[in-house]
Amino acid sequence: VAQESVEAPVPELTPAPLATQAADGTAVALGTWDVNEAASGAQAVFNGEDGAELLAIRCDTLSGSVTMSFAADDGVPVSYRLDAGGEAARVDLIPAGGGLAAEIEPSLAIFHAFGETGQTVSLTSPEGNIVQYPTHPGISRVLYACS
Repeated sequence: VAQESVEAPVPELTPAPLATQAADGTAVALGTWDVNEAASGAQAVFNGEDGAELLAIRCDTLSGSVTMSFAADDGVPVSYRLDAGGEAARVDLIPAGGGLAAEIEPSLAIFHAFGETGQTVSLTSPEGNIVQYPTHPGISRVLYACS
């Protein structure tokens, strides 16, 4: 009996999956997360396909503060609804750097949901406009950098 030699498949490394749609089937913002750490802190920035910053979570280790900011043109303080990890919260935002920003509490479970793999988080404006973003496991490192 002759035996045939079969080549073993070549392993292919794949990145962590990014959700392309939310559980309800709606589209997710297109772009990529860029996670960076330095002595001064850490940041996770979601850049759109055109390279524009759409959403960011930043930790400043000197002050110990964590901020969430995103591109929006409200120009006045406003409250958005954040849905993540099966939880919902009101986030009070103020104009900052051409968008909106809020200091957040990194120990809250709703923010840890940003670090889950293959999930989505959504921000809903007071007018009801929803923007959904894919999650990324590297965001956990940003939250832990200031906890």
